[in-house]
Amino acid sequence: MKYTNKHNLPSEIIRAVENDQYTKGDSIISVTGLLNPPRIRMLQSIHGHEITSDYSDEIWKLLGQGVHAILERANENYDDTITEQRLYQEVKGWRISGQTDSLSLKDNTLRDYKITSVWTIINALSEGKSEWNEQLNSYAWLYHKNTGKTVDGLEIIAIARDWNKRELQRRGGDYPEVAISIIKIPLWSLEEQEIFLQEKVSIHQAVEADYIFKQELPLCTDEERWKKPDTYRVMKKGRKTAVRVFKTEQEAERYRGNMPVGDTFWIEFSKGESMRCNYCNVSDFCSQYQSEVKNG
Repeated sequence: MKYTNKHNLPSEIIRAVENDQYTKGDSIISVTGLLNPPRIRMLQSIHGHEITSDYSDEIWKLLGQGVHAILERANENYDDTITEQRLYQEVKGWRISGQTDSLSLKDNTLRDYKITSVWTIINALSEGKSEWNEQLNSYAWLYHKNTGKTVDGLEIIAIARDWNKRELQRRGGDYPEVAISIIKIPLWSLEEQEIFLQEKVSIHQAVEADYIFKQELPLCTDEERWKKPDTYRVMKKGRKTAVRVFKTEQEAERYRGNMPVGDTFWIEFSKGESMRCNYCNVSDFCSQYQSEVKNG
């Protein structure tokens, strides 16, 4: 990856960003790579030498590395926790790897640290987060295949980088009471974990083969793009904001039909934004994204 320094950040920040220690080790793909959409992974492989990022855009990764290093150091002289353990296993001919953040031997719980936003934590606590479920269950399977042992629990230790005490007092309700949340992750059976990993590897293998022989890549799904729902907005003449917003055109039409005669109402279609595309480092090389931008 090539870096720019548009904001003239000091040299120690630049060195820290360039000193990223993340590696998939001696493997074809990591668990993190498996969980990425195949289209993104392939575009990163094809255009890796062309991808450009500004040092300022890497600061959140830097904070994450710092927290991981501090927590790892905190466990150095204790024998009740295994920290930063990289595990390997072959799945359908591919050697995969995954690095666990922490395994508590006291309660046999595998944990992963996340530096994230308050809203991600709120949504994860209320609705769950599939990527976290998949990641930790993959690590649990790797741990079993390497040791013959199973874990009793999975947890995300989520640290909210934007937690605010005033916001807690103002909002209350589902707003986290503290900046650190412990999120329980459902533990799948060993069979479910293995089937999941086999399916993921098969998908990535098939995409690689299609690209080699056909030069084609699958499109990212709405779920993979973190796409917000499309909406239908009932608008009124003389008003800038929508009167009501609906999920379907039928609901919007029914509502508009009950509006007072004489006023001017119409329906605007609003396509849901694909949030991941805003942060994707291969969007410049993605025909799917470029087509959507071109078509508004």
